[in-house]
Order: sequence, then structure tokens, then C-alpha cells
Amino acid sequence: MVLEMLNPIHYNITSIVPEAMPAATMPVLLLTGLFLLVWNYEGTSSIPGPGYCMGIGPLISHGRFLWMGIGSACNYYNRVYGEFMRVWISGEETLIISKSSSMFHIMKHNHYSSRFGSKLGLQCIGMHEKGIIFNNNPELWKTTRPFFMKALSGPGLVRMVTVCAESLKTHLDRLEEVTNESGYVDVLTLLRRVMLDTSNTLFLRIPLDESAIVVKIQGYFDAWQALLIKPDIFFKISWLYK
Repeated sequence: MVLEMLNPIHYNITSIVPEAMPAATMPVLLLTGLFLLVWNYEGTSSIPGPGYCMGIGPLISHGRFLWMGIGSACNYYNRVYGEFMRVWISGEETLIISKSSSMFHIMKHNHYSSRFGSKLGLQCIGMHEKGIIFNNNPELWKTTRPFFMKALSGPGLVRMVTVCAESLKTHLDRLEEVTNESGYVDVLTLLRRVMLDTSNTLFLRIPLDESAIVVKIQGYFDAWQALLIKPDIFFKISWLYK
């Protein structure tokens, strides 16, 4: 008896659902589209750079840095977006600045929030909150910043230019040391030697073997480039990162 009474109701409900579904589906689709539009809009920025694209942009951006390396990826984005751009590294918006005037402006101010870099990666090479170049501790960077400012202004800047000119002249006289068998000059190694000699003259003034030290410094930079933006899970596998 009960089943017979419920049976018509069952048929009535099943006949109503198909009619109601188109009416219910449209608002859901509109709300979903609006949500995706807002989500994508919130991820955009007035600074040039790759699009957000519902989270796909940050994944591609970070993947490019892992695949190409930090320097090559920066050069790529420089060519595409200019000297001042915004990318994503480890899911965080990161500004890449290649314009000297912009860098000078930043060095004169202390409105820092963060510097990118994996904590575990920096710990591997002893640079976590200790390094000068890549230091993800803004407070410590603010403390060391005045020393850089002194080197970029006043008498220190004048002396630095003089030392650089003298060092470059000396190394050009020894150009055969950075020339290969085919007669091509390794300009990058030449500039590294000039930079090392200039820094040593200005700050340390100790005798050193430039060729050996330059190789060690390059290995050091290769290490932080390989470890700086790796995901944390990478460091859970000791044999992999070692």
C-alpha cells in the first residue's frame, strides 16, 4: 500500500528533475566562470611578466627557472618583457631587475620584504641568513646595506673606478691567459678575474692565485644556482642533492 502511494511521487520527482537541471546549471556555470575570471584577474599585475592563467603561469615560470637555470631564465624574460619584470618562483611573485638605474634606486631605500631562495638550499652551502648576495633575512640585509652604499657613492666610488681601470689594463696585457687554442678570448673569465682582482685590491689586499680562485667561485655559484629554488622535497633525498 505504501509503495503504491510513493510510486506516483517517485515518477513526479523524476519528471521534474530533468526540467529543473538546465535552469540550475546556468547559474552554476555563470558563477564558476565569474570566479575563474576574478581569480585570474587578481593574479595579474601592472608590472610586465607572464600571465597568471588560473595558476598555470606560476608553474611554467618556476619550471623555466628550474630547467634553464636562474641566469638563462632571467635573460629569456629580459628579452620578452624588458629590464623590469615580475615572475613566480616557488609560488611567490618575484621581481627581476636588470636595469642599473632601478638597482641604484633600490639600494638607496630600505623597503625590503623578502629575497627568494630555498631555506634548505641555502643551508646546504652555508648561506642561510649569512650570505651577502642571497640573504633571505631582510633585517640582516638592511644592516649590511650601508656598506654597499658607501662603495657605490662618494670617494669609494671614485677609487673603485680607478682600480677597475688599472685592473682591466693589467689583464688585457695578459690576454693570452684567457685565450683558447682557437684564438678566442673567454670574455666571461676575463671579467671574473678583473672583478676578483678589483675586490681584492679594495677590500682584502692579499696575494692569491686568480685562476684557481675564479674556478672555485664559479663552482660556488653553480651550487647555489642548482639548489636555490629547488622544492623542499628535493632535499629529502640526500643522495640526489649531494
